[in-house]
Amino acid sequence: MLSPFHPTNWSQACVSWIHEIHVAFDPPTPVEPSRGGLLRLMRWGTPRVATLVILSFTLHCTRPPADIPVRRSARDGALRTDGQPYVEEGLASWYGGDGDGFAGRPTASGEIFDPEQFTCAHRTLPLGSFVEVENLDNRKRAVLRVNDRGPFIKGRVLDLSKRGAQELGFMGQGTTRIRLRSVDAMGLPTALDPSVDKADPFVVQVAALSDPKNIESLTRELENTFGVVTLQTASTRGGQTVKRVRVGSYTTRQDAEQAAEQIAKLLKDRGVEPFITRQR
Repeated sequence: MLSPFHPTNWSQACVSWIHEIHVAFDPPTPVEPSRGGLLRLMRWGTPRVATLVILSFTLHCTRPPADIPVRRSARDGALRTDGQPYVEEGLASWYGGDGDGFAGRPTASGEIFDPEQFTCAHRTLPLGSFVEVENLDNRKRAVLRVNDRGPFIKGRVLDLSKRGAQELGFMGQGTTRIRLRSVDAMGLPTALDPSVDKADPFVVQVAALSDPKNIESLTRELENTFGVVTLQTASTRGGQTVKRVRVGSYTTRQDAEQAAEQIAKLLKDRGVEPFITRQR
């Protein structure tokens, strides 16, 4: 007979003890639908909030942008907005080709014109400013720097360098419809600096004449009504030397536009079509 302290008896005793152990769990307590604590509330609310956020984001992204109030120039069709980039559409031409005589000559900014640089001429945009130009016929774009004045041909809003015309793909046709907007040196849209209007005032160019008698006669007539008249020597594409007859010195474009309208009425029977540009 085995001793009660024998290991075999110990093993049997342990097995019997384990078999007698019963583990009991309390049944789950039902939770009412309206209760359940913070965790249940978060589980219930999270998908619904996410749905609302997604819906709001979708509506915001697909909604068309609000219309921006613009001010249209009565004389050149330019679009301008307060605090917004300058935007303009119209006909563009180019210069700097073989034989037109512009290569190597000083521009309005004082630098020598190089047809192979990305530059352009505009009547009123500040010298040294940048514009992004889009060819509306083929959607090609280029960023150019304004370093000259022009074009001085009716119906045109921009003169591009030869390189600019190549980039936009219209050298062969001579002119094209473009849209331009003011940008910074990195090509990002930017508003114009209003302080430039005081540093480089607006003037009204009335005519470009070569006959000294006509120049003197027109100058006297304009001085009687508008005061100061200035003459600027220039050369045409054909190499002819002319005098640009200009009136006034205006720090706001509105004043320049009013003067241009008065001049147009005064000289309406002579085929004169004054336009606004800058002193330099």
